[in-house]
Amino acid sequence: MNKTYVKIIGILVLALLIPGLMLAQTGKVRGIVTDKATGDPLPGANITIEGTTIGASADLNGVYVILAVPVGVFTVRANFIGYQAEAISNIRVSSNQTTTLDFGLNQSAIQVEALEIVAERPIIQRNTTNTIRLTTQEDIENLPIRGLQNIIALNSGTVQQDGILHIRGGRGGEIAYFIDGASATNPLFNSENLSVIQEAIEEIQMQAGGFTAEFGGANSGIVNTTVRSGGSSMKATIDYRTDDFAAGGDEFLGTTSQGYHNVVATLGGPLGSKLRYFVAGQYNYRRNRNLQFIEPFSFTDLVDDGLEGRTAGTPLPGPVTFERNFLPENEAKILSLNSTVMYNFSNSIKFRLTGSYRHQNQPSGISSIGSLSSIFRNRFFDNTWKRGLVSLRATHLLSPTTFYDVSASWSKRTFRQVDEQFGDDWQKYADRRVWQAAGNDVSEWLGVFQGPPDYSTILNFRFVPPNDFLNSYQKNDQTSIGGSFDFTTQATRNIELKAGGRFDAWSMRLFSVGNIAQWNTFMFGINGDITQTFASEDERKSLLGKGRTGSIDRYGWDLDGVNEINDGPAGPRKPFIGSAYVQTKFEYRDLIVNFGLRYEKYDLKLLMPNDVENPVKLEGLEWIDESQLIETDPYTYVLPRVNFAFPVTDRTVFYAQLGRYVQAPNLNDLYRGGIRNLSRDVLPETRSLYGFFGQYVGFTAEPERTDQFELGIRQALTQSFAFTLTTFYKDQENLLRRDRILTDGTGNLEADTPILVGWINNDFGTSKGLEMTLELRRTQRLAARINYTLSSTRGTGSDSRSTRVAVSDATISSYPTLIYALDHNQTHRGTVMLDYRFAKGDGGSLLEGLGVNTLLTFNSGHNYTLVAEPHNLGQANPWNVGTRATQDPRGRNPVEPINTSVTPWNFNIDLNVDKMLYFSNLNVRLYANVLNLLNTRNIINVYESTGTDDDDGWLKSSLATQYVALENYENFYRAINLDNRWSYIRASGVDLWSNPRVLRFGISLEFQ
Repeated sequence: MNKTYVKIIGILVLALLIPGLMLAQTGKVRGIVTDKATGDPLPGANITIEGTTIGASADLNGVYVILAVPVGVFTVRANFIGYQAEAISNIRVSSNQTTTLDFGLNQSAIQVEALEIVAERPIIQRNTTNTIRLTTQEDIENLPIRGLQNIIALNSGTVQQDGILHIRGGRGGEIAYFIDGASATNPLFNSENLSVIQEAIEEIQMQAGGFTAEFGGANSGIVNTTVRSGGSSMKATIDYRTDDFAAGGDEFLGTTSQGYHNVVATLGGPLGSKLRYFVAGQYNYRRNRNLQFIEPFSFTDLVDDGLEGRTAGTPLPGPVTFERNFLPENEAKILSLNSTVMYNFSNSIKFRLTGSYRHQNQPSGISSIGSLSSIFRNRFFDNTWKRGLVSLRATHLLSPTTFYDVSASWSKRTFRQVDEQFGDDWQKYADRRVWQAAGNDVSEWLGVFQGPPDYSTILNFRFVPPNDFLNSYQKNDQTSIGGSFDFTTQATRNIELKAGGRFDAWSMRLFSVGNIAQWNTFMFGINGDITQTFASEDERKSLLGKGRTGSIDRYGWDLDGVNEINDGPAGPRKPFIGSAYVQTKFEYRDLIVNFGLRYEKYDLKLLMPNDVENPVKLEGLEWIDESQLIETDPYTYVLPRVNFAFPVTDRTVFYAQLGRYVQAPNLNDLYRGGIRNLSRDVLPETRSLYGFFGQYVGFTAEPERTDQFELGIRQALTQSFAFTLTTFYKDQENLLRRDRILTDGTGNLEADTPILVGWINNDFGTSKGLEMTLELRRTQRLAARINYTLSSTRGTGSDSRSTRVAVSDATISSYPTLIYALDHNQTHRGTVMLDYRFAKGDGGSLLEGLGVNTLLTFNSGHNYTLVAEPHNLGQANPWNVGTRATQDPRGRNPVEPINTSVTPWNFNIDLNVDKMLYFSNLNVRLYANVLNLLNTRNIINVYESTGTDDDDGWLKSSLATQYVALENYENFYRAINLDNRWSYIRASGVDLWSNPRVLRFGISLEFQ
C-alpha cells in the first residue's frame, strides 16, 4: 500500500475515532418568552436545545439569545416556574443565520407534561439581509438529479451552460466553495475541489453575490455545504441504484443502458453521552461516463488511402462502428468518503472534525464522439485524481453572549496522467526496446522512438493504430493549509458584533512532458545509440525546455520529474490568500441592519523579470537568468458591505444590499507552466505579439472586481404559500483578457510601445436581472417550488480568452469597445419542481409512502454570432471545414453584430417515482429515476455558419462537389459530422445537444 493511501486511511480513522478540534459553522436562535394570556415577558425563563448542552435565560424583557447552535433540526424547550413547559420540535438552524422562535407559556399551578408543538419550516427567510438559497436534505432526497453543481443550477440567478456554472451573469470560476466552513475551492483552476456525497449533506447555502463582510474570495457566489452530524440514536442507511439491465449500448425500456452503478452507505449516532459521529461512503461506476446522443453507424469496408505511409487499399483494423447513445472504452470509477465527529468537552467548549476524501480513476478513452480517431487504439492514459480535506474547529463559549471559533484545515489534490504499464517512468513510453522487452507488439513501429503509422481513409481521415504509444505525461499536486478565527458577541440585546479573519496558504507543483518521442530522440539520437551531453545544468534545462525537445513544463519538480524542488524559481508556487473583517449587526425583532468592512490580501507570487523590457538571459542560451526574477507584489483591498432587512408587515420582508467583491483569476493561467514558457515569452529573441498561439505572460494579471446592488421583497401570501422577488445589478470591473503590454517609457523604447502579450485587466461588463421564487409548502400532499430569472448579461468579453484573436501585430486588429450580450447570457431561465406524496398512514396500504417528484427546467437559449458559411478550405481539411471558424476564429467572417443571434429554447423534464414500505425498525424505499423523460434532443449550441444543429453548410457548397464524388465521402461525413457532431465537438470542446434519456432503478434501506 503506497504512502498516499496510508495517509488517507489515517485521516479517516482520525475523523471517526478522535475527538477533534472543530465545530461546524453555527447559527443563532433568538426570541421572546411571554405569558400567553397577558403577553407580559417572563424574565428568567430557561430555554434549552434538546440533545445539546446549549441554552439561555430570558432577560428582563423576556428576550433570549442562544449563540453557536450547530446546524441541524432540533427541539427547543422553554421552562418557567408556575407555567407549563413548552417544547417546539422541527426547528431548523442554518449556518450563519438567525432563527426566530417565540414562546407563549400557559400558567399552571401543578406540574404537567410539556406542551409538544411541531413547528413548520418558515415559509420565508425573515432574518437574512441578502439572497441566500437554502437547500436541505429534505429538499434533496426526493430529487431525480444528483450532484452539487446540478442542484445549485436549479436556483434563481444561476445559469449552467456547457457544464459551467454562472451566477448572476458572472464568468465561470467565480464561485467559492466551502465544506463546513473550510475552503473547498482549488485556486489553480477556480473550481470545486471536493464535493460532499448527496446523502451526507445537511444543507447547502448558496449566497448569490451580495454576501456580508464575513464572506469573500468570490465575485459571483458562495456555496457552503454542511455535512450531516450523528443524531441521538444510531441510524444506518444503504442505497443502491443502477441502469445496468442490458449490455452496454443495448436498450432497456426504450433507453440505452450506460452501465451505471451507485452505492451509498451511511452510519451515524452517539458514542457515549458527549460524542456523536457520522460517516458516509459512496462507490460509483459508469461503463460510459459521458452521456451523448449518438446515431449508430457502421462502416465495414473502409480501406487505407495510402496518405500516411501505409499501402493504399489496406483494410482498416476493423469496422468503424458506434452504437446508439453509448461510447466504448469510457468507464469511470469514483470512491468518496465523508465523516464528522462532534464532541462536547464541556458546556462551554465544543469540538468537531470533518473529513472528506475522493478517489477518481478513468482512462482517457473515447470520451466523446470527437474521440472517433481512437476507436482502434488499445492503449489509453490512466487518469487518477485524489482529493482530501480535513477541517477542524473549536468553539469556546466565554459567556452566554460571547464565543469564539478557531479552525484549521488541510487539503490536498493530486492528478496523474500515465501509461498504466510504465507509470511514472515516462521515458519508457515511446521506446520500442522497452516495449518489446515488456512483451508488447512492436512489429509495425517505424523506429526506436517512432510508432506505427496512422491509418488513413477516404481523404486522410486518420485513425490511431493499435499498439501506438502514449506520447505525453503529466502530474500536478496542490496542498493547502488554512485557518480562521471568528469572535462573536451579543453586545446588547439588539447588537451583535463580529470580527475575524482567515488564511489559505498553498503549495503547488506541476510536471508535464508534451512530446516524449522528441525528448528521447534529442537525448539518445534517432536510433537510440548516443547520449546527449551538456556543458552545464543551465544548458541542460535550456535545451530541454524548448518545444522541439519535449516541451517540459515544471515547477516544484526537477527536470526528470522525479525529485521535488522546494525553493527557488523552479520550486513550487506558493500563493497566499488572507482576509480579515469586522461587522456589526443590529437586530430588533425582524429588523436587521448589517454593516461591515472586509480586508483581502492576494499574494500570488508570480515570477517576472526585473526588467520586463530588457530581461537578462543566460549567456549563449535562450533561457532567462533566474537570479534576475522577482515576485509580484501582493494586492490588498478594503471592501465595504451594507445589508439590511426589515418587515413591512408580519408577512412581508424588504431587504437590500450593496457591496464590493474581489477574486483572484485562476492561477493555472498565470503560472503558465513554469520558467520554460516565461523565458520564451519575455526574451526579445523569442517573444511574440501574436498571443493567439499561447505566447503570453501571466505576471501582469490583477484580481478582478465586482460591485453589486440587490433589492428584494419576501412575501408570505398565506401560511403555506410564499413569493420572493429580487432585482440585482452588477458592475464587473478589471476583468482579464489577453492584451498587449506596453512600455512605460523608462527604458530604451518609447512609451506605449507594444512588447509582449499578457493577461491584462481591460475587460468589463454589466449584469442585471430579476429573480422570482414561488414556494408552496406541502398542502394536500403537494409541495411545489418555481424559480425564474429574467436577466441581461453584457460586456466586452465572455471570458478571458474570448477576444484573444484581437491580439496581433496587425494594425487592423482591435478589441470590442461597446458591450454586447455575452455567450452565457440567457434572458429567461427557470425550474418548476412538483412533489406529490402520501405520508405514512395516508392513502391506505397501496398508496401509503408513494411519491412522485417532477422537475421541469427551461431556458430561452444563449447568444452567438452567425458567421459566413465556408467558401474555401483555407487551413481546414475536408473533414472539419464546416467548423473551421469555430476552431480558429481568425478566419471567421461575421454576418451580423457580435452575439445578435440566439439558440432555441430548451425544455427538460426529470422524474422520480418512489414507494416507501414501513416496518418496525426498517424503512424500505423503492424508486425509479428518469432523466430527460421525453428523450428530448435539446439544442444547446448550433453551427455558427448556419444557425442550425444538423447542417454545418459544407456539403451544400459548390466547393464540396469534388469531395462528394469520392466513394464513401458523403456518407461518412454525414454519419460522423451531421448526425454525430464529430468536427464540432473537436473544434469547440462542447456538444450541440443535451443528454439522452437515462432510466435508473434503486432501493434504499434505512435502519434505526
